[in-house]
Amino acid sequence: MGTIRIGLIGAGFIGVNHANAIEAIIADGFVDAEFTAICDQDASRAEAIAGAFGASNHCDDPVGLIRSGDIDTVFICTPTDAHPHLVEAAASEGLNILCEKPLARSLSEAKAMHAAVQSAGVKNQVGLVLRYSPVFHTIKRLISDPELGRPMSVIFRDDQYFPIQGIYGSAWRSDVEVAGGGTLIEHSIHDVDIMRWLFGEIASVRSRMRNFAGHEGIEDLVTAQLEFESGCIGQLTSIWHNVLGRESSRYVEIFFENGYVSSEDDFIGSVNYQRGKGGLKTLSSKEVLGEYLESVGMRDPRFNSLHSMQALQNYHFLKALEEGGAPRPTFDAALKAHEIVEAIYQAARDNTEVKLPLP
Repeated sequence: MGTIRIGLIGAGFIGVNHANAIEAIIADGFVDAEFTAICDQDASRAEAIAGAFGASNHCDDPVGLIRSGDIDTVFICTPTDAHPHLVEAAASEGLNILCEKPLARSLSEAKAMHAAVQSAGVKNQVGLVLRYSPVFHTIKRLISDPELGRPMSVIFRDDQYFPIQGIYGSAWRSDVEVAGGGTLIEHSIHDVDIMRWLFGEIASVRSRMRNFAGHEGIEDLVTAQLEFESGCIGQLTSIWHNVLGRESSRYVEIFFENGYVSSEDDFIGSVNYQRGKGGLKTLSSKEVLGEYLESVGMRDPRFNSLHSMQALQNYHFLKALEEGGAPRPTFDAALKAHEIVEAIYQAARDNTEVKLPLP
């Protein structure tokens, strides 16, 4: 498609991560692209981030950038409430779109965004970055072994300090009108997506939800029971807390009829597994990363600069555009994740089992 001309909208915490990754991808010559512009409602911030990460221009008018004709690809990294109109504007201009998760504050908004990109026929991807985690790729490979038998149980815990503070400093995440909800939609939409990716479609959910911090409409504890079509039962616990010395953490433990898999890492880390009468074995962080890079054709040491989830995600997005392929995961996967999230919310509100797919 020739040189990819990139515009990034939203220069907050996640936008800076994307900008850093884009700069590395271009500087190391991994794709033929130029970092055309960074846009943020704070013009001085846009200027500073553009200067720091090699973008040619900066602005504070996102729709103006989308309609300028200067870019063909847009990264949408704003607070959630701005996603729908920016995606619809970008789709109407025929731009390639990478939109951060969650797509929207609600399932209905996500459906409209999905319809917009489908109608426009534009290439699209959503920031469900666990799909680019070496740990979860290794887990997916391990659980594909038919000798394990049927999956019985998956326990998934996701915890993070409340992201209105610390390195995140995203005050908007305490405002339900901007974020749409709390730990489930804002953080654990990753988790429901990866659980579906690993174990297939979910047939029904039950859940409980609590609000300890007191921000209206922003839950900070969700526990959900997910019954998969395979018969496997999943338990998801999603927590936002105030343990500021604790990094964002995920833990997964999977039991099969004849096997066991677990990990305390969600990106580059070790994975434990056990089969039948055999003892517990551990794949080291180095082995997990090496296996992943081999599987995606990035074993060469020159790719070492891309060892972050945003960098891996952005590289594969831009490479797919350059080669005329299909980026992934698309808004299709995001819409499925939003449906599961909505079902969990509904189950908590109504204190009942909710069947999927939703009517």
